[in-house]
Amino acid sequence: MRRIIYTCLFLPFFLNAQTTLPTVWNFSNPTIENPPTGWITGLGTNGNLTYSGSQNSIGGDNISCRLDATGEFLTIFFAEKAGSLSYWLKGTGIAPNPAFTGVFKIQESVNGTSWTDLREFTTSSPLTSTMTRYVSQPSATARYVRFFYTTKESGTNVALDSVLLRQAPPCTCPVIAVKYNNLQQADGATLITGTQQTLNFLLENKGSIDMMTVDSIEFVGDAAIDFSVTQKPTTINANSNGNLQVSFSAADNGSRIALMRIYTNDPDKNPFTIRLYAIGGTLATEPVQQATTFLAQDIRTYGLTLSYRHPSTRPEQYIILRKANSAITESPVDGTTYQRGDYIGNAQVLFIGTDTIAIKPTFIHANSTYHFKIFSFNGPAGFENYLTNNAPASSVTTTGKNVGNYYAGINSTASNFVTTLSNKIAAHDTVFYSQYIPRFLNPFITRDTTQGKKVVSCVYTGLQHVYNEPFLWWTGTNSGTLTREHTYAQSWMPTRNQFGGWPNDNNGRELTEYNDLHNLFPANQVSGNAVRSNLPFGEIVGTPTYVSPTGLGKKGLNASGIEVWEPRDEQKGDLARALFYMCAAYNGLRSNTWTLPTNQDQSVLKKWHFQDLPDNWEIARHEFIASLQNNRNPFVDSVNFVCRINFSNMTWIANPGTCGISEPLIQIQEPMLGTIWTVQNTQNLVKWSSNNIDSVIIDLYVNDTMYVNLGKALSSNGSFETVGANLPVSNQAKVKLTATNHNYSVVSPEFLIQNLGSVNDVRNQLNIAVYPNPSNGTIQVVSPHAAISKLTITDITGKRIMSCENCDEISIQEKGIFFVEVLTEKGISIQKIVVQ
Repeated sequence: MRRIIYTCLFLPFFLNAQTTLPTVWNFSNPTIENPPTGWITGLGTNGNLTYSGSQNSIGGDNISCRLDATGEFLTIFFAEKAGSLSYWLKGTGIAPNPAFTGVFKIQESVNGTSWTDLREFTTSSPLTSTMTRYVSQPSATARYVRFFYTTKESGTNVALDSVLLRQAPPCTCPVIAVKYNNLQQADGATLITGTQQTLNFLLENKGSIDMMTVDSIEFVGDAAIDFSVTQKPTTINANSNGNLQVSFSAADNGSRIALMRIYTNDPDKNPFTIRLYAIGGTLATEPVQQATTFLAQDIRTYGLTLSYRHPSTRPEQYIILRKANSAITESPVDGTTYQRGDYIGNAQVLFIGTDTIAIKPTFIHANSTYHFKIFSFNGPAGFENYLTNNAPASSVTTTGKNVGNYYAGINSTASNFVTTLSNKIAAHDTVFYSQYIPRFLNPFITRDTTQGKKVVSCVYTGLQHVYNEPFLWWTGTNSGTLTREHTYAQSWMPTRNQFGGWPNDNNGRELTEYNDLHNLFPANQVSGNAVRSNLPFGEIVGTPTYVSPTGLGKKGLNASGIEVWEPRDEQKGDLARALFYMCAAYNGLRSNTWTLPTNQDQSVLKKWHFQDLPDNWEIARHEFIASLQNNRNPFVDSVNFVCRINFSNMTWIANPGTCGISEPLIQIQEPMLGTIWTVQNTQNLVKWSSNNIDSVIIDLYVNDTMYVNLGKALSSNGSFETVGANLPVSNQAKVKLTATNHNYSVVSPEFLIQNLGSVNDVRNQLNIAVYPNPSNGTIQVVSPHAAISKLTITDITGKRIMSCENCDEISIQEKGIFFVEVLTEKGISIQKIVVQ
């Protein structure tokens, strides 16, 4: 289990997790997943935490710590002056690279945020290729040391073993140490005491000769009057201790905070300070302000970014809730401690903390609406007081497929279709196999579940792997259960036998067919991947020879007596499209014809392909991979492409017959960007064109939430008037058309619904000012006659850049021309601005 400590001046209930000295760890006892107290690991970016084998370790346990990615670290957090730091290091190069390239540092810090180098290894002064012992000396004021992989270069890692941090040599002078509940306290740390009325401390003199005198103890701060000393020693002999007793009596309810200063003749720590955080009554003090400028930005098919700003009176922490398809009406409950992933009603906790930048929700689907709300709160666990009034909210609707002109010039009815399609998708960027976790799984696939845990599902069986971060791949001896499954099996790949160093070429470079993300899915090793092995996919006839624990995913014989693997229904179309992609993307690579193996029935794959068309999850996955690799899976973008290819020999099919389907299509013509509906007009118009659609259901969405069903019409009508509809004022209205005979829908661009006849009329009557214009990106809005409900920024194409509720300031990070939409209870204003 990874232990992470976040340091922040505004996090007063920072947990005291320092280790006492000396401290030592060999990474096998205890195990790497359970660090000793005070040791913090930031490992597992690539899914491996240790090296095994005597060449990478010392002491006979064959285990050493593995650092294999930029930013990985091991930190020791200690509570007293340190002596020498000794450690064993080795550079682990992959031939033909040298033993070590890149930058690796050993650093120290006073506060855990600002770091100073103790030692540095670089390409020019590298780590050796054998385990070597090094010694560094932290400064007297340091309370953190860390081993930090500053710059990782491909082909080289670091093995670390047997780290020992000693105590400073005994001093003849007085040396103060303070314990509470037998836990050593750090000078300047915060101690949570809650409602405890009697606080018993142990004062220690760790000096070797001189007596320590305890001159006085004072309390300062807002709640200083609540604390008093009822017992204290006046002198403490060397290597001895004395009792300090403090009484707490709350003068008021809420958070009662004071600094306790202990004055002694310790020459280094005088006074020794502890920040006491106590509670009067049952809860901490409620915050006075919510976060400001709560924004959802960078909205894409597969993700978005949330950010906010601290108010002038800053709370201790924030909690953000997440919900799909409907607005958040739930609120956190005072005195209840939540973790990321917990549910409050139907809303899920997305974030708890103080970081205001780049909060990126995972497991985001295409064409889906998400709602977020942020609450300020104060108080340690069990004493939380949440501010629930006027909590800022934000909602977004993710986009769909972003094909653009990617397939320009490619004609499926042309005889060169297979060649031109292969040439188009073959060229792409490489994401190394080892980078699957940080670049794909962590930012996209994994999702939150209760108690701060994460979960990833096996694509074949639906078995859920629930874990505490970091995510680990299955090794057979750790807590991991999933592996990276090559849907197009490695043994099927014709290049497998061309290179003796598979999956690397003769120059040691990883082959792209091995690491292609379009083909890699997380699968349960024992119940899915190992059982499937390299079997073809098919439909089992009769009794399966194996069924996974979920009842989904099974092995058996198909109608031709061939042993096959049949995955769960939700993955059948996805895996078929992955196989088709691999055949098309690598066909012709190094003079090889990439086909389906002879025992793989392509007719069943094409059947699954059309039975299980791309859903919003697969579309989002596809777009995310496209953003990483810069190539697309054409069989997700245009499902009928499969009808034109014989995947057994990769030839073009001139007359596909009835292979495919007539893809459903609705194109909205009205309303569009710039359309204005008025509340008074009962004949606002919806227009569309369609293909393979019987009839459409017409819904009005306001702020990305279903507002009212406007009606139903035959698709052949092509238009619909909103007769008798009761419409609201909104600058974020959309119309959604849903087919009745397909799982297919389309949403219009945002448009306006107003009380008045035109935008200019509204602007003139409301007298809303947007300034400065031109701007450097920070926009102020003044509405003298009506409160601002929402600000929305769109670019000149109509794409929504960001929005926020109950705010009067917004920042744009790009340069260009934009439109500021200001929604008030009296109407809407739209004004053009220029950001320089």
